[in-house]
Amino acid sequence: MSYLVLARKWRPRVFDDLIGQEPIIRILKNALDQGRIAHAYLFSGPRGVGKTSTARILAKALNCKDGPTSAPCGSCDFCASIAEGSSIDVMEIDGASNNSVNDIRDLRERVKYVPSGGRYKVYIIDETHMLSDAAFNALLKTLEEPPPHVVFVLATTAPRKIPPTVLSRCQHLPFRRIPGARIKERLKQISHAEGINISGSAIEMIARTADGSLRDSLTILDQISSFSSDISESDVKDLLGITDFSLLSQLALGLIEGRREDILKITDELMEKGTDIRSFIKELIEFFRDLLVAGIVKNPEEILSLDKEDLENMQSILQKTTEDQLSLIISDLLRAETDIRNSSSPRLAFEMFLLKTSFLHDIKPLKEVMEHIEEYIKLGERKGISSKAVPGEKTWSGTEQPATEPVSPQAAQALQDEGTEAEHQPENRPEEPGGIPRPQAELSADVWERSMKKMDPPLVSKVSKADCRLEGDKLILTLNGGYSVFADSIRKNAEVIEKIVSEELGSKIRLEIGISKKKSVRKKALKEEVMADPAIREVLELFEGRIVEVIPTEGQKE
Repeated sequence: MSYLVLARKWRPRVFDDLIGQEPIIRILKNALDQGRIAHAYLFSGPRGVGKTSTARILAKALNCKDGPTSAPCGSCDFCASIAEGSSIDVMEIDGASNNSVNDIRDLRERVKYVPSGGRYKVYIIDETHMLSDAAFNALLKTLEEPPPHVVFVLATTAPRKIPPTVLSRCQHLPFRRIPGARIKERLKQISHAEGINISGSAIEMIARTADGSLRDSLTILDQISSFSSDISESDVKDLLGITDFSLLSQLALGLIEGRREDILKITDELMEKGTDIRSFIKELIEFFRDLLVAGIVKNPEEILSLDKEDLENMQSILQKTTEDQLSLIISDLLRAETDIRNSSSPRLAFEMFLLKTSFLHDIKPLKEVMEHIEEYIKLGERKGISSKAVPGEKTWSGTEQPATEPVSPQAAQALQDEGTEAEHQPENRPEEPGGIPRPQAELSADVWERSMKKMDPPLVSKVSKADCRLEGDKLILTLNGGYSVFADSIRKNAEVIEKIVSEELGSKIRLEIGISKKKSVRKKALKEEVMADPAIREVLELFEGRIVEVIPTEGQKE
């Protein structure tokens, strides 16, 4: 007898053999037990999840000698002939090769005749979405009002291509992808029954590669059992061309940390191994997706099909990156996949993408830059770089201002006007009793930070919510919006605050507390205003960028 492949040998024979489709099994069983059998069913779902097998089991259940029953015997003549594909009452039609109007007309003529031996004639039409529009229209009347002895089962992997007129005449049962855990259980059971020696990690890799298709997993197992008598994880990787997890980890770290030399070395290693770049980028997308999930979910082992060692490796990578960076890398990867698929030189396109993405390591979030902008300005002044210098111009010290952002002529003019106005603005200095100006103490960020370190933590948490400024000998703390509830608590500690700040400044000050109400600025309106700027639109188009967040300035908040 010729060899029967595992996918056919272990095809489900009864409803209980189907895995991962419990809701559909329950519907069909109840319909058979209650005698509420529909005249047409539509089974939709991915490949290899049991659509055609379920249709055959339904045909057995309808024509079994004990039927209609939800548990066909599988041993009577009707069940045996249906399992062998020799029953003349069960017709399996390929919709791809029988998609014309004439084929459907022939079917309409045949449905008039009663079954030869069973109770029902069952028509199983595979890949129904391949039928032409004219064929669908010819089928409509028969599908809506077939003879009482006929049941139609339409199976498709593309339910969106089925016309609504056909969908409305069928009971639609959507099949789902089979969970990886269920596939692993089934593979272990079949491997044990067939005497195939395979490791647990190899089974896990096969289940992950099958992507929810039990038939695909059995096909891979059949193929790998011919490749080796003792199947290990490395055998599966070699046969399927799957990249080693450690290599993916190294490349991910190179992207996250901006190590461009390592990126090029890993790319060269991939090419030496003959790796298909188009397939590899899909694995890289899946790896970064798993990284993002592991960083968000508290118990990633419940979602990700990874062993303990791989999860620990991911946790070490997550300590060197952020969710924002991972999201940006995944977005770039998805765009790059299309470019690489259509590129005449996939390696060059892949390397250019990796190098471009590695520069994300050097980019700081806008929010962080705004929070520390004063420190950056002071650092630039200490290095001899003028804070008013236009990017790209030489300063007096001979250094060149880094061109981190393009500056429009309007912005440069605004900076110049601001500097001129500041030069001619008279200083508002407090005067001594005799009318002679006295030196004004300055409350710098360092002084205020040192002062808060000397305060108790509960007080610091409240004072840090206030805007502070020094006017003469008055330290004014302004609380905005909801933070005004801290005003009474700060007043009770006014003496402590005055003493600490006075010591830091070297002059006595007195504390005043003010409360201001800020008008809320809608970020949507701000984003629309920003997007209306032609210069910003040009920059976004040039660098293929997007605006993630718009933060109102102090002037817009008031």
